[in-house]
Amino acid sequence: MINKRFSDYSFAENILLQVSRTFALNINVLSGILHQSVLYAYLFLRIADTIEDDPDLPAREKEKLLKYFSSIFESPDIDFKRVDHFLSKLPLAWLKSEDPNHLLCRRTGVIINLWRKLPLGNKKIIQKVIIEMCQGMAKFALRQEQQLAMGWFTLKKVSDLDEYCYYVAGIVGKMLSQLFFIDSRFIDSQVFEDLKKWDVSFGLALQVTNIIKDVREDATRKVCFIPEEIAWRHGLKHSYDIFQSNVDPEVRAAIIKELIDKAWSHLDDSIRYVLRLPRLERRIRLFCLWPLFMAAENLRLIGDGHIIFDSENKAKISRDLVKKIIKGTSFHFYSNHWIEKEYARLRP
Repeated sequence: MINKRFSDYSFAENILLQVSRTFALNINVLSGILHQSVLYAYLFLRIADTIEDDPDLPAREKEKLLKYFSSIFESPDIDFKRVDHFLSKLPLAWLKSEDPNHLLCRRTGVIINLWRKLPLGNKKIIQKVIIEMCQGMAKFALRQEQQLAMGWFTLKKVSDLDEYCYYVAGIVGKMLSQLFFIDSRFIDSQVFEDLKKWDVSFGLALQVTNIIKDVREDATRKVCFIPEEIAWRHGLKHSYDIFQSNVDPEVRAAIIKELIDKAWSHLDDSIRYVLRLPRLERRIRLFCLWPLFMAAENLRLIGDGHIIFDSENKAKISRDLVKKIIKGTSFHFYSNHWIEKEYARLRP
């Protein structure tokens, strides 16, 4: 039994490195029950994301799979018949696939077994997030398929973008605050209430930054997360018109700039979030600081948005810069003054 638990835990640690090197960095800076909770939660969310992102799955199939997966978490006492039912419904192509995301889906039961051993409070927090995220993902998967059948998938309003980002990322910020609160003896009720003011922005900052970085790549799938109302303000009929060669580069950059400003605004809140975390919580602070400063450096690289369309290469910070971020924050994680000063250096 001990060997099996060790083997299962080794699988969870190893598959994390295969499905996300970036998040593996900051998840592995955590320790104990908190590390296990965030690790398992991330892997569950990755399973849901793999279903939602599959270009070959019809939306109705995605909706069913997400429902089967989320149903596993509807009770604190896991019914493994539901796990088996979910596994039996996985696409046939995934069963022999070497894609680590598909392997993770096939080994859902392994992560469930590990998750069951967490304290009840931790399990309940994760359960709620999985169910809500799956519902949101299914909603947008159906909407995307309906629109793609007629041409492009777009979002009409900024509020639609906020809703999408909440389901795929903002909700994770809420989960983290709750897990930090029950794990840390230094986070009291007042600190927790303050963290809740900014925790959704923590997830949104990272998601909106990724949307900006991936805007051209998404366009190859006829997907555009730039809200239509932003394009209208700049004289375009549709947001995806920015990819037409005859569009004024200044108009194109101005549209992207609105998303860039939105990402910076969420990063502002995210830094406030980190500054409110107790200075003694080194691991939690580093867990938050690393992705936030990476996002800030990416936005600094993107600048006013021209580079998104002027360069053939995707805007992405170097590995050396990632190492510099890790080194700098590891030395200065406790200093609110240093964090504010370093962020101000990057903030336009």
